[in-house]
Amino acid sequence: MLKQIKKVGLLCRRSSAVAISIAHHVTFHFLTLTFNFCLKVYMVLLLLIPSLHLYAQNTYKVRTTVSGCLQVRSDHSTEAASLDCITPGTQVTVLSSVPFWRQITYDGKTGWVAKKYLELVERSEDSLTIEANAVLTIHYVDVGQGDAIWIQTHDDGIDGNGKYEGYSIVIDGGPKSKIQENALAVYMEREGHHGADIEALIVSHPHVDHFNGSKTIAQHFTVNHFYDAGYPGGTQYNNFLKYVKGTSAATSRVKKLHLGKSNFGNLNWGSELKVEVLYAWTGDPHNVLGSGNTENNNASIVLRIQYGDHVFLFMGDAEGKDRADSPDEAKYVEKILLETVSAKLKSTVLKIAHHGSETSSTLPFIQAVDPDIVVVQSGRKDFNGTFLPDATTLQRYCEHNPRVKIYRTDQGDEEAGYGHTQAVDGDHVIIRSNGSGKPNVKALNGGAPVTLTFCEN
Repeated sequence: MLKQIKKVGLLCRRSSAVAISIAHHVTFHFLTLTFNFCLKVYMVLLLLIPSLHLYAQNTYKVRTTVSGCLQVRSDHSTEAASLDCITPGTQVTVLSSVPFWRQITYDGKTGWVAKKYLELVERSEDSLTIEANAVLTIHYVDVGQGDAIWIQTHDDGIDGNGKYEGYSIVIDGGPKSKIQENALAVYMEREGHHGADIEALIVSHPHVDHFNGSKTIAQHFTVNHFYDAGYPGGTQYNNFLKYVKGTSAATSRVKKLHLGKSNFGNLNWGSELKVEVLYAWTGDPHNVLGSGNTENNNASIVLRIQYGDHVFLFMGDAEGKDRADSPDEAKYVEKILLETVSAKLKSTVLKIAHHGSETSSTLPFIQAVDPDIVVVQSGRKDFNGTFLPDATTLQRYCEHNPRVKIYRTDQGDEEAGYGHTQAVDGDHVIIRSNGSGKPNVKALNGGAPVTLTFCEN
């Protein structure tokens, strides 16, 4: 498309030059018509750019590590028809990208291949990045009672430039470790392919409804970095860590382990993002917050991601009070955040802590975060007669701002009479941001788009 635009521009320039050289033979009206025609064609071509997701025309080749040949498919799915199989070293040009896949052209042919099996050969001089179309996508996946979040950064088709690298980041994997029961893994494999690259896998804290499904992610995808605050989580969690670590580098399920906050380093997921860990367990066994489940919840990693004007806050299960406490005063992690990083709490989108439990979201914390959108990841698990989220917790957000939008991954489950297992039915929340204006939110109920009412309705 860039070449076509340049040709039109060149044609117009040449036409203008010719017209000027014979100006005494050409009427002003004809010159005006010629200019207007060129301008209109040029503008139409430019307007087509966003819908085609233009990429720089960069040259790639099939990695030499590919065994046999690389399947070229009719669509970005392992279930799509195979059109061809290209050998290692074959040079191709990337046309566009979706998570884990790239559309290529070569020898007059076009198809889709797995992104991880291509490497950059030559960067084009015609590189064009349209940042207005560079969308950050966050999937809050319905896994029932648990957290499972998949973050995708924009892919500009230029590997290694440190920006818009098309990274996938996973925060928690939900409660199920078997692939057929793990809604996150199924969701991601449907969008990608077995063995696709995950830049970072983060376990917020060692509770089963957060870490157990992460085993499936490590098993079915290639994880480059694994982050864990290091809180001691008991036998089941230790077995999970043994699986992730492996017995040697050859058997490790991740390429690099970051155990303990002091080993996290800088989280670099592209220069377009500012990523910060606002809180994580300190590693000091004498500096704990609460006891039992409360202590475990308050070991959660709290993550802040800023993209342009939009801020996303991920709270894990970090708490602000005990269930019977008044919400007027914050303690535990919320108190620490308010005392140490209060200026960084204001957020566009908040993944509410602890599935919307009454133990989260004190009034001082809500006032500091002041979210436009709240996402609740919860299911239909019975906690001695209590189901999360607590209505009182959500009501505090509504009272703070009647215009706040609250989305839930248990949408419609109570009304349908679903139990714990039935509630895993595709109530995903997908948020897309280009860093300005209002984020685009797609909420699903049973896998189908749904129009919701909120506090003010």
